[in-house]
Amino acid sequence: MLSKSRFILAQQCAKSFWLSAKGIEPTNPPDAAAEDRLRAGNEVGEVSKELFPGGIDIEYISRDFQAMCDLTAKAIDAGATTIYEASFMEKGVFIRVDIMNKTLQGWDVYEVKSSSSLRSYHKEDASLQWYVLKNLNEIELNDAYVITLNNKYSKDGKINPIELFTKHLLTDYVESNLHEIEKQLEDIKLVSISDNEPEVSIGAQCKKPHSCDYLDRCWPKSTKENNSVFNLYKLNLDKKLDLYNQGITFFEQIKPDTKLSLTHQNQIKANEIKEPIINQTKIQDFINSVEYPISYFDFETFTDAVPLFDGQRPHMQMPFQYSLHIQKDAKSNIDSDKEHFEFIASIKEDPRRAIAESMLQNIPKSGSIMAYNQSFEKNCIKSLADHCPDISEDLLALNDRFIDLIDPFRSGGYYHHEFKGSFSIKKVLPAVCPNDKKLDYENLDINNGLMASSAYKKMRGLSEDQRISMRKKLFAYCWLDTYAMYAIYIKLLEIVKT
Repeated sequence: MLSKSRFILAQQCAKSFWLSAKGIEPTNPPDAAAEDRLRAGNEVGEVSKELFPGGIDIEYISRDFQAMCDLTAKAIDAGATTIYEASFMEKGVFIRVDIMNKTLQGWDVYEVKSSSSLRSYHKEDASLQWYVLKNLNEIELNDAYVITLNNKYSKDGKINPIELFTKHLLTDYVESNLHEIEKQLEDIKLVSISDNEPEVSIGAQCKKPHSCDYLDRCWPKSTKENNSVFNLYKLNLDKKLDLYNQGITFFEQIKPDTKLSLTHQNQIKANEIKEPIINQTKIQDFINSVEYPISYFDFETFTDAVPLFDGQRPHMQMPFQYSLHIQKDAKSNIDSDKEHFEFIASIKEDPRRAIAESMLQNIPKSGSIMAYNQSFEKNCIKSLADHCPDISEDLLALNDRFIDLIDPFRSGGYYHHEFKGSFSIKKVLPAVCPNDKKLDYENLDINNGLMASSAYKKMRGLSEDQRISMRKKLFAYCWLDTYAMYAIYIKLLEIVKT
């Protein structure tokens, strides 16, 4: 039985679909981000029912497709005019329609998405539904829609579903797509019954619209090597694939006349000599811009598809945590707890006022505020200033003092072959400060921003003891983000002194 999700997967990659259909164990199972998207989809689906309240909800019955179809038929026969998760099965395809609403002209069909824009695969999803329903004699159809979130909507009191959502009329598209859907279903059926794994070259479809669960099965192991052409900094994927398809797998195979950026040249040279490429002038220029005391600062944020708090928009970045290490002067270190401040907002209230006031209280009134990729922190502060107009001037003044620790690396001041074409702190830290367990993110239960965001939102459903435990893990992660900046900066100081 083919579901909508399997249909979209088959459109993306026949090989991934075949592996999934045959029950092959994924090499890249869904991560915390995928779990968050699933939860967001469920939340949005529930709120979308308020667009057409009072409908009949068709219960999900695991693996019993016919039972769900029978419940739907029963609801229609009983005169239901709105049905949620209406279930239908035709020609080996099973669908559950998020919302069906009956009008004088026939049934309107709504597919609800948790994203804030209409995407191509949403249209294909709606097309498959339309195709199945068109093949059912008992259903008279009117219009097809995809519903997405309106990211301009700002919550003010009770959620207004009319303003929260945007409806996209797709009737003309799905009608014109019927023949193509039928052809695709025939192709998918042939793939599903085949005993032979499809041959599909690696490409952009491996990561879009969704990251493949079998990525490592298909992509060459060489991509993980420092000198893989797939690690060339910011090179377009199509260009990387073009090199790879020409048989150019490693830096050493790149033709001498190939046009390369300064960073690419540094990558290749650093890999060749297995020593960092250092430009002391660029590092010194950065150091000269630093003023003590240095406030090493980092935010953690979460997003909600459906806003919880007034003034919150769908998928808006909401700062809930920060870590702050303060280095008073060039001779002082920050190993004492007296030089560290941390904050996590209560999950029971809007975090923005509390985190803004705490920042203003703890960040020194002068000196540089050092971030890693500062645009994120500065945008968060702008958002906090918008939310707290009475202290906005003080908040925005902080943005005038930011300096970005990524600059000396991204500008060519320091390149290490272990960066693998990335200047993220997760790559820079172990290369610049190796073999220090204190600086190893892998030792943490929470070791990236997506995990931190997911953990904070999970706290909403935890007991008090569980929340305390989770807070400790969040504090440990955010602490390392700011201490890591200090460790890296000290290393830069050592380099210019040699």
